[in-house]
Formats: sequence, structure tokens, C-alpha cells
Amino acid sequence: MERIVFMLVVLALAVTACTEPATTGFISDDKNPWLKKAEAEKQRRNYAEAAECYEQALKLNPESAAIHWAVAILDEQQLKDLAGAIYHYQRFVKLNADPERVKMANVFIERAKRNMIASMPNSPMENAGEMSDLLQKNRALQDEVDKLRQQLTEAQMKLANQPQTAAAAPPPPPLEPNIASAVSNTVAAPVAQPVAQPAPPPPAPVNTTAVAPSKSTTSAQPTPATSQAPPINPRKTTTYKVKQGDTLASIALRYYGDRNAWPVIYRANHSAIPDKDRLMAGSVLTIPPKRSR
Repeated sequence: MERIVFMLVVLALAVTACTEPATTGFISDDKNPWLKKAEAEKQRRNYAEAAECYEQALKLNPESAAIHWAVAILDEQQLKDLAGAIYHYQRFVKLNADPERVKMANVFIERAKRNMIASMPNSPMENAGEMSDLLQKNRALQDEVDKLRQQLTEAQMKLANQPQTAAAAPPPPPLEPNIASAVSNTVAAPVAQPVAQPAPPPPAPVNTTAVAPSKSTTSAQPTPATSQAPPINPRKTTTYKVKQGDTLASIALRYYGDRNAWPVIYRANHSAIPDKDRLMAGSVLTIPPKRSR
């Protein structure tokens, strides 16, 4: 029973730490300075510092599914914080609309739950049911926090979009005085009768030939061929936000000019890419400089 109380305290602390309201507004992931710093710390294997940077990044964009996924992977694989990993996986499930990604996240949630129960030394099997109830209550609490956060976001958007009070329109200028009476009172000048003139002779017939207008031909302007943008070839590590339809090969072609260089990007992000053949739109990848062979 003491172990269950201990786990309750751990989960409560995890929820309290991860649900701190954002105080500096909402910005996109590609403009989030804390996200770039977190990725850099993770590359240097400074996992504790990376976790702190991710928390600051979530304050700027608490609705980012990509950040929640990165934090969940970090908590489960490097920091061994299973309670935190479960929370961020659940937030990812609520924010991500891809059913395949949601299915994968649910599998990871169940795995983290089993590992949490197994990590309790000498824990009797009958406590597994109590642990499951504890996780259910934790999820209900998270849903309530998400609901309140959504209401706060809607209120902020409504306040920002409220139109300002329009200034009162000036009164119309006074109408011009009616001059119709003055016009009607003017004396009409006498009209001179035209003098009859002899009728002119009929004009001679003119042989007109209809000339068909020449059909102008418009020469079609050739469409300039779109040249492929030269590769970026970064000299230092940078980041890239995945768009819909991106692959590791297309990103390697964009940065290195070589589709076959995709393993360089995959090795730099293998912990954050569940499936190398299907990238998640919105996730942020680290792009290292390509080493010359």
C-alpha cells in the first residue's frame, strides 16, 4: 500500500509539473528558440538540460504534438521517467490526428505502464488493478486540464478578434436648394422654322467587298523550366520542420543534393523517428552537416 501511495505522489508531481499554464503566448515550432536549444542539448547527450528546454518550449506552444512526442521519447528511453512519458504520450494522442500515430502512441503507453509496474520491487500482482485505477484517474485529471486549457485559448482568441468600436459617422452635408422652379420659370426662346431645301441626288452605288479580318495568332510563351533549387549543404547542425509528404530521401536531397544521404539524417534523429519510411508532419528533425567521404 505504501508503494501505491508513493506512485500517487509521483504521478501528481508529474501532472503538476507538466500542466503549468503558458505565460508567454503561443508560437510555432519553427520559431520556438527553446525547441532548438533542446534538440542541441539532446545531441550533446545532456538529457536533463534537454528536458528543461522542452518544458520551456511547451510553455510557448503547449498544443504542439511534436514537442510532446519528443519529451515522451526522452523520458522513456533516456531519463527513465515512465510517469512523465505516459503523460506526454497521452497528450500526443489528444493532439495528433493521424490514426496510425495514435495507435503507435497507445502501444507505447501500455508498454510504459507495464514497465512502471514491473519496476516496483516485490510488488504483489493484486496491486496491478490498483495501479490501473490510478492511471485512469490520472488520465481523467489530464482531460480536465486539457478542457480548461482549451477554454482559456478560445477566450484569448475571442478577445483578440473583438472589433474596435467604430467612430460615429459625420452628419451628411445640407442639400442644395431646389432649382427646378427657376428652370421652369425661364422663357423659352422662339424656335426658327427650317427652310425647305431641295432633295440631294442619290449617291452612286459603291461596290464594297467585305474583307475578312486577319486572324492574329498569338504565339504561346514557353513556360520556363523550373530548375531544381541547389542543395543547402549546411556547415553546422540545423533543424527542419517536417511537412506533409516529406521523406528522409527528399530532405537529404534538399540539404545535401543527394537522396542516398538520408542515413545521415536518420542516425541523427533515430530516437525521435518511430518509422523511417513515414515521417510525422510537424516534427522537428536535426540536420547535421554532411561529412565528406
